[in-house]
Amino acid sequence: MNEIINDRADWQWNVNSWSKQDSPAAAINHFLARQHTRATEHSDRPFAWLCYGQRGDATAVAAYRACRDSMGDDGLFEAVLKAHGRRRADLEEAAVHLEWQAHNHPLSLTTAWEAWQAGTGDAVEAMFHILHGQSHNGSACQLYRACFDENLAAFFEAVHFHVAQLEVGGHDHPYLHGATPDASVLRDQVPTALDNHTSQGGR
Repeated sequence: MNEIINDRADWQWNVNSWSKQDSPAAAINHFLARQHTRATEHSDRPFAWLCYGQRGDATAVAAYRACRDSMGDDGLFEAVLKAHGRRRADLEEAAVHLEWQAHNHPLSLTTAWEAWQAGTGDAVEAMFHILHGQSHNGSACQLYRACFDENLAAFFEAVHFHVAQLEVGGHDHPYLHGATPDASVLRDQVPTALDNHTSQGGR
């Protein structure tokens, strides 16, 4: 991956919430909306939103433009979705977050899996839906992006495990059997020990 994009896009993800137009999420939302509506005008708008989030960094904007010129919009946004700074991939840790996601945001898993099955051309949409399910958790999103970069196919096999569970009725849940909430366990929040990873992509 282009090291400048890896560093700068990771920074852009980490410092901006998904609700801000500075976040890469805004640009990717526009990109996917264009695909779904088959829009024919303003083709530069998703790219413009991505660059807006780097408006103070000419080096980042130039790297984005060079990537887009050589790989197209799909290639650029795929690189942005794989940007993770120096975060190490860890599929076992990611599996913990995916289990939380299966209980709390299952639609993000099923929509991502549908896009993944549609073919490699929909990899951007598949990755985006998975991240959306953790949009509140910047550490989990950065971990997912690291896993995307190291082995995207293996990550989606882990997603498929949970989708298969949903297809036969979903994961069983202690609350449905009278258990009381306990914030120290997975069904309420990702364990603190796994959530202590801080962003390593700042500049």
